[in-house]
Amino acid sequence: MVDDRPIGIFDSGIGGLTVLKEIHALLPHEELIYLGDTARVPYGGKSKETVLRYTLNNVRFLEAQGVKLVVVACNTASAYALPELLDHDNPPVVGVIEGGVEAAANSNGARIGVIGTEATINSMAYQNAVARLRPGSQVLAKACPMFVPLVEEGWVDNEIALAVAHEYLHEFQGKVDALVLGCTHYPMLKTIISSVLGESTILIDSARETARIVSRTLDRLNIACQPRQNRPRIRFQVTDSPKRSMEVARRMVGQVDIDDAEYVDIT
Repeated sequence: MVDDRPIGIFDSGIGGLTVLKEIHALLPHEELIYLGDTARVPYGGKSKETVLRYTLNNVRFLEAQGVKLVVVACNTASAYALPELLDHDNPPVVGVIEGGVEAAANSNGARIGVIGTEATINSMAYQNAVARLRPGSQVLAKACPMFVPLVEEGWVDNEIALAVAHEYLHEFQGKVDALVLGCTHYPMLKTIISSVLGESTILIDSARETARIVSRTLDRLNIACQPRQNRPRIRFQVTDSPKRSMEVARRMVGQVDIDDAEYVDIT
């Protein structure tokens, strides 16, 4: 079976473009639609009820565009809303927590760190999932909210980023064998984070692990797209500030050829 319908990806902002980039690298023949809810970003400080309402709104908007799979490229939405979304059979849904947890559970060390937004950390989603997959492991979790604006300003390799990383991560030094980057912005800071924690700490890129889960899901459901001659379209939709979003997107996706940011009203 060949399924040429697009994959829908959404995040509260544009951090989920790291997930889009990894999906495109692994599945270059798939057409993608990215929805950034930039009018209501961030989700990390909002209540569970609000995050659930926004998430369902996003899923319905993508569903109306005929997507074959929805990727919740937002850790906060995955933590708070994924259990309810999994009841949706059409389209199927993949979150960003599962892949990172699997990689952490399969790592050599038993000491696992998790960093993310306040909502993601407070939800205990990562901590509980690691405990289920690897009982007895030690989990150290911390919210690192300043990492997001650093990435969106492009400050990923300067002295300010290094100082913030030291402030957040000094308590992880020598105490974790693997660190899950539990926010889609954080892979952009891997070099800085690694310089603080040292090369002995494995950094788990949740965006890359999510792309692997997406590939497995497409194969399991037999809905993968076959190689095509024409370049698959990558649509970029935002609910506010398309010009600003496109500027940040160029920094985050590099050479990935995406359409100009398109304003959409999802309310």
